[in-house]
Amino acid sequence: MTNNIGQPRIHSSRYIGRFPQTRTPTYCVAGQDGAQSITLGGQHSGKTLFLFSDTLLLTSQRRDPGHSPFHMASPAGTESLFLANCAAVAEGSELPAALRSLRYFEDAEGRPLEILEPDARERFRQMRFWPEHGIFLDGLVYFYYLGVQTVDAGSAWGFRNLGAGLAELDPGTGQTRRFSARGDSLPWRNPVADFHFGVHVTLEDNWVYVFASLRDSIQSFGRLARVRPNRITEPEEYTFLSSNQAGEEPTWSRDLAESCSLGHTASEFSVSWNAWLGKYTMLYVEEYCKRLVMRTADHLWGPWGEPQDLIGVPHQKSSALAYLGFEHAGFQQENGRKIYVTYCEPHFSSASLLTVTFDRRH
Repeated sequence: MTNNIGQPRIHSSRYIGRFPQTRTPTYCVAGQDGAQSITLGGQHSGKTLFLFSDTLLLTSQRRDPGHSPFHMASPAGTESLFLANCAAVAEGSELPAALRSLRYFEDAEGRPLEILEPDARERFRQMRFWPEHGIFLDGLVYFYYLGVQTVDAGSAWGFRNLGAGLAELDPGTGQTRRFSARGDSLPWRNPVADFHFGVHVTLEDNWVYVFASLRDSIQSFGRLARVRPNRITEPEEYTFLSSNQAGEEPTWSRDLAESCSLGHTASEFSVSWNAWLGKYTMLYVEEYCKRLVMRTADHLWGPWGEPQDLIGVPHQKSSALAYLGFEHAGFQQENGRKIYVTYCEPHFSSASLLTVTFDRRH
């Protein structure tokens, strides 16, 4: 298929439902946000790491409430426990089946653990950490995360984003280490209302490309950085895309303030190469419209085409918005003709899963 395609047309879409609820004798995962997926390799080939943010557990035993910033009693002799983040490994190449195989990294009590725990000072400041996306390099996963501070415990939206950091995770054990730069574990500080660094990460031509979004007022716009794989833990080595004019070589700057916009996005999105369409695709869910949107480009750095409205996403009537929409490119079928997308809704429901199948080639 040539790159000179018009707007991709949808052949069909199917709502598969919500994530299977992982249940063990110790806990049940009742709901969570996130679900970014990272394809693993090496000795972990055939497996996928899933990263989750706020997660609601129903537990069968009491535990130390100091373990998490969110903890409350619940009826029926169980306990509701909120984790700020967790991670699981799945096996297989077909996404619905893989999700049924999710194996969470667990603590000594047999419950999912927070892979990113605040230290004493951060806990005092009521901080927690939300994983973004990442990449598998030399046997380890390097992933970005947001540092979030609670400012109004009585509100579901009573938090603010302070900035982003980078962590290293061993996919065999779940052991995680956060990196600091000049003593700061959030070296990519929030320059405006909301800066999400690391919303999608990919490796191409020996560069790690790191997508970001920057929101001011109510609009989010994409940004792009890159770094050599062997320098990924050094924030000063990152450069930001500063020009991406069609027909010209892109230019890069070490100053975020000089970065150029990739155009309109949601705060979170995914990017992948789709061989069926012959394009890079950027997919996200417009939060308040609750619609799946796609943009395409010939290169990772763009220029990116105008947003294309694909479909409305099924949602609960009570949900004012849908968000955290991601394609899971490691599970594409028919060379990208059929893709899998997940998205989230408020009130700690499980993430939803749907498929989108594009028209056949003409």
